[in-house]
Amino acid sequence: MNEWIQKMKNADGIILASPVHYSAIAGTMKSFLDRAFFVTGVNDGMLRHKVGASVVAVRRSGGLPTFEQLNNFINYAEMLMPASNYWNVIHGRTPGEVNQDIEGVQIMRVLGRNMAWLMKLVQYGKEGVRAPEREPKTFFSFIH
Repeated sequence: MNEWIQKMKNADGIILASPVHYSAIAGTMKSFLDRAFFVTGVNDGMLRHKVGASVVAVRRSGGLPTFEQLNNFINYAEMLMPASNYWNVIHGRTPGEVNQDIEGVQIMRVLGRNMAWLMKLVQYGKEGVRAPEREPKTFFSFIH
């Protein structure tokens, strides 16, 4: 865990990806993300304002719920999310089969270009625009 958290900390951008298991993130990926994002959120928001995107590979259906679950981690960490021209879901069952999903391939290509562009904007923007100050997290209990 510590090695991967350091890699995430040092990266300019992060892509979260998962196959779909019962319309959800794969169990091992979910466990990893729960731990990694808890640690990175507690450590002064070390992923805050990094560029992050989610990508899902699916055989048939369940891709959108999985995509949204991955995006929840990016949103929680106050990361910056590039877009594509559709949801970042690609279809295929066996290795290499996704290459036949020509629309999915285009979605990933557009996402890659937009992510690279956004990372450049962040890098160059740091020189002239100060990031907003980080606010401490406020918690509210609905049970009174």
